[in-house]
Amino acid sequence: MKKNDIIDLYDLMMEQLRDLYDGVNRKMKFLEEAVDISDSDELDELILVQVKQSKLQKERLEHVFKVLDESPKGEYCLGIKTLIKSSLGLAKRCKIPEVRDASLITSIQHINHYEVAGYGTSIAYAKILEQHDIAEALLTNLQETKDADIWLSELAEKDINRSATWNALVVAVEKARTV
Repeated sequence: MKKNDIIDLYDLMMEQLRDLYDGVNRKMKFLEEAVDISDSDELDELILVQVKQSKLQKERLEHVFKVLDESPKGEYCLGIKTLIKSSLGLAKRCKIPEVRDASLITSIQHINHYEVAGYGTSIAYAKILEQHDIAEALLTNLQETKDADIWLSELAEKDINRSATWNALVVAVEKARTV
């Protein structure tokens, strides 16, 4: 049997927790890059809130690993790495700042949804394994991630998407006039 073989639900939970841990580290770096390329002050605020929440989530995950007497190292979160690479490529292709902001919201929400799935399954595993204190810590992370998703949706619907649509239309009209 290899070191990373998954034999039981505990092993599967540990794999998922390590994936989340690596993912939250990657997400923090991405969010710090996203602030630099965002054009909206409101979006910057939400991103910075998510950076702070991600740091707290990382600390909670580290606490979970300590309680379980396990190392957080060992998994590589290919899912979030791929989402981040795709997100940065998408943002670079957006030539209008408001459209780029809309793409950043989309990208952050994709990452958040990946985390929601990971936290949800980890909570379910922890409950079955009667690790209720761990489930509670993970539930806090899950709720923060869901809340951030709601805030991003509200900002997109209230402001960013409308601005992206309007400014893209202005650019298209200006191009048509020069032809």
